[in-house]
Amino acid sequence: MENVPILYLLQTFLAGLLVVIAIWSRRKIGLRIAAVIVLSALVLVGYFSLVNLLGRPQPLEYASFKNSGDDATVIAASIDEGNAIYLWLRIPGTNQPHYYRMDWDHEAATSLKRAIDQSLRNNTSIQFDLEYEPSLENRQMPQFYNLPQPSLPMKPPPEVFEYRNPDSPI
Repeated sequence: MENVPILYLLQTFLAGLLVVIAIWSRRKIGLRIAAVIVLSALVLVGYFSLVNLLGRPQPLEYASFKNSGDDATVIAASIDEGNAIYLWLRIPGTNQPHYYRMDWDHEAATSLKRAIDQSLRNNTSIQFDLEYEPSLENRQMPQFYNLPQPSLPMKPPPEVFEYRNPDSPI
């Protein structure tokens, strides 16, 4: 994500250059060849900017799932103390996990660590509250919590046992 603005500016510059060349290219064949070269460069820059995004965590602020109402399931988490918290989340309504980067916050890291410990003890999954929106106001950081333990399945009803006294005529 660090190189995306630079690559986007380069792609925008090449597109603008292509437009200028296309406008003035009616007279000379050299300008038409230059337009083809600029178009090729534009395609390559676009390709490399997309490849650069693959496998990198998306900032949590750019996530588009926050207003869905349901909370995401934390599949994996990595805490890079002082830098960031990396989350691999399963978003409600999707089957594919998504990789996000959350800015470092000591309270959020403590909450996540506590939820991981409780999850390992109780064999439950960790949920992530999606209502978090970063702002300049003092708001509560995103909350990590565990789902309650699933209830045990119901026992089958006992078999009816009928006792018959061998000495009784009934």
